[in-house]
Amino acid sequence: MKRILFSYLIIAIFSLSSAKAAPGETLVQVFSNTFPDAKYARWTENGEYYIVSFTRNETRYRVWYDKAGTLVYSLRYCQEGELPVKVLLEVKKKHPDKHIDGVIEITDTNGVIYELILKGKKKWYVVHAAPSGDIVLKYSLLKQE
Repeated sequence: MKRILFSYLIIAIFSLSSAKAAPGETLVQVFSNTFPDAKYARWTENGEYYIVSFTRNETRYRVWYDKAGTLVYSLRYCQEGELPVKVLLEVKKKHPDKHIDGVIEITDTNGVIYELILKGKKKWYVVHAAPSGDIVLKYSLLKQE
């Protein structure tokens, strides 16, 4: 009996913490006009922002809107082949022995930047790349053996 009650409690807590948000009709319309081919859209609310997670052309996105419906921040999880050519060339030039394992395109009010996860033989590297090709190493992590 305790197990059943505990299971219901866990389900209830999970349901409350991941409750879907109900953005206004205007915001949903803005989103639909901007991303007409979005699939699997899921809305959540986080303080002063609505966040929508969705898939578009096999690519995952997360977009933050303020309460007025203005896009303030977005993440696009993409592949190496979707990087601008200048960024790809500079990464391959500066890190020829590393494999690009993940790419996140980050867009905010300052513009676009790419966060890349590079895989080396003994370490993981996280670098930021501007569309201009400027690359900065943010940090590295030792791989566990």
